[in-house]
Amino acid sequence: MVNKAFLSLAAVVLFAVFGTGVFVGTQVGGLSEEGPDSPEASEASPQPTDTQATTTPSGSDSPTEPSDDSDADDEEIVEREPIPAREFNERNISTTILANVNDARESEGLDPLSTSGSTAADVERMAESHSTAMADAGRAGHTIDEVTSADRYEQYDLYDTCQFQRESYIENAEDNDLEVIGKTFAGQQYPENGTQQFNENDTEVANALTDNWLSTAPFSDRLTYENADRIGVGVTVTNTGAVYATVNIC
Repeated sequence: MVNKAFLSLAAVVLFAVFGTGVFVGTQVGGLSEEGPDSPEASEASPQPTDTQATTTPSGSDSPTEPSDDSDADDEEIVEREPIPAREFNERNISTTILANVNDARESEGLDPLSTSGSTAADVERMAESHSTAMADAGRAGHTIDEVTSADRYEQYDLYDTCQFQRESYIENAEDNDLEVIGKTFAGQQYPENGTQQFNENDTEVANALTDNWLSTAPFSDRLTYENADRIGVGVTVTNTGAVYATVNIC
């Protein structure tokens, strides 16, 4: 009787031990099947993502944030719509140049330069001819096709006529001393002194030329000779909006 009871108790103990081992083994086997190489383990482990890779430190520029450089917008060049060259009038530009020159002379207490008379008409034709020559050559210069300023005064029979007393000597056409030339642009954006300029009408074209001359020696000196009395102005506007101007003094 004792032996049977002992055997029954032993059987229960063995069954309990065996069952616990199976339960523990099942749990250990589950960790092994879902180890680091399994898909679930890969998704759970920390990996760099596209968002993490493009994240920038706080306070720095990022692709989705505007730059802190507020000067960038200020330095942007605003493109102006070109104005056709045919909208500009060469005679109006010449008239405004004359008015500007005489205003400058008046401010210095000098007599205005005249455009009346046959001599002034010849000086004007000479100036117009030279502006056309500069436009054809595509550059501003006193000498075009080896013809100098003094040569032109000779060709128009103005060399002797246009001599006049200046201080203690006689001023004449040698060394370009009776001529002022310039180039600008009409209706076209162009750089000058590090900034973009735009002359949108005849007055602005004339002002751009005379402002430059009156602030530049020796051009300012030539336009304000005390004993000069005649002036000729010639302006040529090309199809591309380049403006060539000549002022001759007599």
